[in-house]
Amino acid sequence: MDVINVSEHEVFIRTSDIYFKKWTVPEARNTIVLLHDSLGCTTLWREWPEELAAALNCNVISYDRRGYGKSQNYTQKRPLNYLEQEAEILKDLIDYWEIECPVIFGFSDGASVATIYAGMFPDGLRMLIVEGVHVLIEEKTLQGVREAQLMLETTKIAQVLEKYHGAKVQDLYGAWTQTWLSDEHQSWNIEHFIPEIKVPILVIQGELDEFGSMAQVDAFDAASGTVEKCVVNGASHTAHKDEKAYVFAVVEQFVNKHL
Repeated sequence: MDVINVSEHEVFIRTSDIYFKKWTVPEARNTIVLLHDSLGCTTLWREWPEELAAALNCNVISYDRRGYGKSQNYTQKRPLNYLEQEAEILKDLIDYWEIECPVIFGFSDGASVATIYAGMFPDGLRMLIVEGVHVLIEEKTLQGVREAQLMLETTKIAQVLEKYHGAKVQDLYGAWTQTWLSDEHQSWNIEHFIPEIKVPILVIQGELDEFGSMAQVDAFDAASGTVEKCVVNGASHTAHKDEKAYVFAVVEQFVNKHL
């Protein structure tokens, strides 16, 4: 393969300047769009985008959601449907990029956004890959958020995250934990989007995921499209980091099978 072209961009969508990064290959078979987690950003995908582009001969795009990474800060209170708002922003971005039916790969909160998008716009993607997805509230999910909140208060994690999010760390950390632990958020559920999903789905979950049980995975049995499940032995919520080679091979095989 020729050299992968890497470029960085910014576009104003709805409320905010959104940063995105592209890995472009010659004669690409498709485009893979990456959606990060609740404390993540494009940079924290590390080598995944470039390696996906090379292995699958696909263009790859990753973007930072509002308030994350190199995107503009966003300090408004998150409503119950804030992830649905993010799915609509994803639709705006895909239209802006002029991509037809990309592969959508979301991790954690990004996987929830990807799931909502696939249900809202079932003809707007080729396949769906979700890792550590949240589709319903469990006590295990809330306990994981409480522990993350405690980590912010008792460790130097905020200083570490400033490398990726700058001065936005306290805002985004607070928005995430306070929203999920609020009384009004306990009714949150996106399972109703799943039956609308028509494309092939790969659901990846670490065996030791601290934010969710197999109930999150099994909820995809209601999808209209085919569903493949991958439970990664010994892995935590970040299965793609804990067992990178294995998860990468599963993703590569899935995309090649359905592309």
